[in-house]
Amino acid sequence: MASWFLELIMSKVGEVIAENAHNNVKNIMEFELNLKALQKKFKLLCAKASDVEEEIKNSELSGRKKRKREVEEWLEEVRSIEKQVVELGTQVESEGFIMSLMDGGLPAKLIEEVDTLVEQSRNFGELVLDICGSGGDKLLTNGMVGQAFHENLEMVLKLLESGEVWSIGVYGMGGVGKTTLAKHIHNRLLQHSQGRVIWVTVSQEFSITTLQDKIAYFIGVDLVGEDNEDIRASRLHKTLSQMKNSVLILDDVWENIDLLKVGCPFSVEYCRLIITTRSLEVCRQICCQKKIQVNNLNHHEAWELFKETLRNEIELDSSAEEIARSVAKLCGGLPLAIVTVAGSMRGERDIHTWRNAYVELAERVSGNDGMGDGDVYKVLKYSFDRLNRNHNSQGNEFNTLQHCFLYCTLYPEDTEISRKYLVREFISEGLVEERKTRRAQIEQGHSILNKLVNVCLLESCVGPASTECVKMHDLVRSMAFKICEGKYMVRAGDFTLNVISKESEWAKDLEKVSFMNSGIMRIEEGMSPDCPKLSTLLLISNFRLEFIPDSFFSKMQGLCTLDLCNASITKLPNSICAMKSLKALLLVGCGKLENVPYLGEMKELRDLNLSFTAIKEVPQGVGELFNLKFLALDVHKLKMLPRGLFHKLGNLQHLELPFHMQVVIDEIENLKLLEEFSGRVENVNEFNSFRTSWESWVHDTCYTIGVGSYQVSLYPYEGRGVCHNKELILSECNLEDERVFAEGILQLTISKCKCVGQSIYSVDGLKTLRIKKCGGIEYIWRSEAGLSSQISALEIIQLVKLDAMKGLIEKGEIEASAALAQPVFSSLTKLRIDKCKKMRIPLSGVPNLEVIHISKCEEIEEIFEDEGTSSLTLPKLKYLLLHELPRLRKVGILSGVPNLEWISVTKCGEIEDVFDDEGSRSLTLPKLRQLDLYELPNLKSLCKGTAAIICNSIECISVTKCPRLMNKLPVDVDLAVPRHCKIKLNLELWESLMSDDPNLSRFFSEG
Repeated sequence: MASWFLELIMSKVGEVIAENAHNNVKNIMEFELNLKALQKKFKLLCAKASDVEEEIKNSELSGRKKRKREVEEWLEEVRSIEKQVVELGTQVESEGFIMSLMDGGLPAKLIEEVDTLVEQSRNFGELVLDICGSGGDKLLTNGMVGQAFHENLEMVLKLLESGEVWSIGVYGMGGVGKTTLAKHIHNRLLQHSQGRVIWVTVSQEFSITTLQDKIAYFIGVDLVGEDNEDIRASRLHKTLSQMKNSVLILDDVWENIDLLKVGCPFSVEYCRLIITTRSLEVCRQICCQKKIQVNNLNHHEAWELFKETLRNEIELDSSAEEIARSVAKLCGGLPLAIVTVAGSMRGERDIHTWRNAYVELAERVSGNDGMGDGDVYKVLKYSFDRLNRNHNSQGNEFNTLQHCFLYCTLYPEDTEISRKYLVREFISEGLVEERKTRRAQIEQGHSILNKLVNVCLLESCVGPASTECVKMHDLVRSMAFKICEGKYMVRAGDFTLNVISKESEWAKDLEKVSFMNSGIMRIEEGMSPDCPKLSTLLLISNFRLEFIPDSFFSKMQGLCTLDLCNASITKLPNSICAMKSLKALLLVGCGKLENVPYLGEMKELRDLNLSFTAIKEVPQGVGELFNLKFLALDVHKLKMLPRGLFHKLGNLQHLELPFHMQVVIDEIENLKLLEEFSGRVENVNEFNSFRTSWESWVHDTCYTIGVGSYQVSLYPYEGRGVCHNKELILSECNLEDERVFAEGILQLTISKCKCVGQSIYSVDGLKTLRIKKCGGIEYIWRSEAGLSSQISALEIIQLVKLDAMKGLIEKGEIEASAALAQPVFSSLTKLRIDKCKKMRIPLSGVPNLEVIHISKCEEIEEIFEDEGTSSLTLPKLKYLLLHELPRLRKVGILSGVPNLEWISVTKCGEIEDVFDDEGSRSLTLPKLRQLDLYELPNLKSLCKGTAAIICNSIECISVTKCPRLMNKLPVDVDLAVPRHCKIKLNLELWESLMSDDPNLSRFFSEG
């Protein structure tokens, strides 16, 4: 924080007082007093913010917690105050400004804001929330096939329910369905169990430390920075011992595990264990009390699964079906083999094709008496080979689909791979065909992944933050390794690997090497692997790697892709300059990298990513890389962009520039192939220059563009660098003064835009709009223009400190006409309005809203407009926050919100009810997890006229300074059911409820 600036200011003021003792003494003394008060209060705020930030970061390290939105917004406000303090210090340093500051006004204003922030911090309560609820997350899985599968599922559940068994082993050969069974057990336990269900994939690359980390992640234990296995085990043991009725599922166990050494206190009462493994011996070594074998499917079950996977729209004729049954039989009843082969045959109906498939598959497998590991690989290999059908290839060369499939093996085992980033890597690797536009290549990449999923060689899954991902079954991955044996070396995900593999392990024929997500700390001086055919080297996320010797790349002259993202290196070796075949140099996230050598000789370079490094200057030679298509320079420490940098970079399709620097407009305008851009311009006029350029280009441009000053809080990290949307950020632009330039401020590529009566409309294609501290804006849209369809794409709107803003929409004389037949903001999902003093007009036409955040808007009386109906349906609303709205009388006709997860209502002095009476005896909010009610002096109930508000999923209730909410909880909670629920109440309400039932003390805390 910037408290040191205040000390600088005080010393400077002392000098000025001495020099100007005979002038403006009163003003100077007032300024000094205010400054001293600000210094004291700001130090207190800084200390509180540091404590909050540290506590949040410690909680978030577990991966199971996330900061509350109100806390993050508070931290943003503190950063904003800090910036103003820094600016004040800068002004005081300049003698020319000192007298204009002596009225004491600015320090007094800052004191008021600091006091407000300190007061807010006293009412936070919990700073973080659980990410995945109290029990765990439901896992995506395939359907259950076969009578034995159902019997095994019910058997496991009964054993756990009996209270006599604490450990169960599920075993069977690879691909037989053990993981699928375990996932169904997990999901059933989530529905009916009263305890936590913890899922951990162990995998073949196993160590005590990695297993401890995975368990700690799920139960919220912080092991970061602790290397001692015994201390780590003790922490896990303590937490697991407090979790009654919990179940730990360890999937894909390959060898004996000393569970006591891990820190798992297994017992019937506390934590029970389920493992899946290929080995009965492992079940015995881990002392599983019950062992359940998963067997192959019988012929009838195998055919049903085969037929279900085919999904043919037209039934096979009898002859083709008979052969298809024989093909299914060759899979030996193994579900993975059945699904993979059937997936590769989807859409095939010709009898000749089926006959040929049967002959080829029969030649690969040993017989029908059973299927060993070797036979499984042969069946899976058949599906891989079929990728080459109907594609032009010479000899044994792989085609695009096969190369992309094999590339996925470079990721750690059981990893959920983001589709978005995988497609980007396909492009960097040159695995997809050259197209006229980058967008076309991206579409081709997703198409390839879809095909690989459709033939069941990859599985679709959902990763962190609901990202679309794919993953590879470990048997399929093993098959892929056999295909590229001798050409690929993969030690990805091996955290026990502290030193990179010895030179003797680097075969001369290696083509791709991956040490992704490993524990490499160093590469030995003088090491120089002789790999002339090596094209790809991935050292991604080796966070402890600090040094690469100059010799390391000397015999890798054929290297095309070098990915060092998130390494801790401080410099690149000079030998990299000689790598003239390099096409992709990826260094994003190397936060300590300060020195990059001359790059001008790398004429083949297509992708260069230097974002989030520590460089202060653009590396020499970048301006000579005329083949560059992707350039990322979002670097906070970068001091300048050299004039003429982009003159020779006419092939650029993707460009990221740092937002703290202004774009050199005339250079960017000449990049005719640019499709994805992020950066900041000085004013509306410069933005219009961009707009004019884009209109002459044949392709559409995606972007994140800032106009005006740089506001850190307006540029979220998430999504930066992948500009698949259109985002416009206006900060500290006086649009009223620049009215002549405001024409087109939100116009993108198609329609003309006008600025009429200080309103902005016609934002065709825009996805996100953020506006902060801009004068001259009263409305976002005016109905008289009849252009509602052209802003229907807007998904996110954020409005902060807009003193003239009256509402989102100004309806004119034609408000009842066809122009408003469809909602204006039909795609809007997130809306945030903060400190808009004149904002009054309620919301309408927002059917897809998921998040509403309205804070410190003094004139707002109603949130939603009465549209003449008895109820307003917002089926997707998940989060509603109303904060410091002194004139708010009602939220509006708020009903039909079955997906609402979080309600926070704060300092709304007049509000009496949050929900509207729907004429029923009860209101059900089945997904509500958190309810915060703070300083609502007139609140009587959550919904007037409703006897009960049912929230069976509630986890946290906080009621503070709501004196009229008496005698009962604001929502009905069945406290007889054991649950993880925290309840914080007014003192009076707490005492009232406790007097009725003293046993409730385990839930309540005094407010």
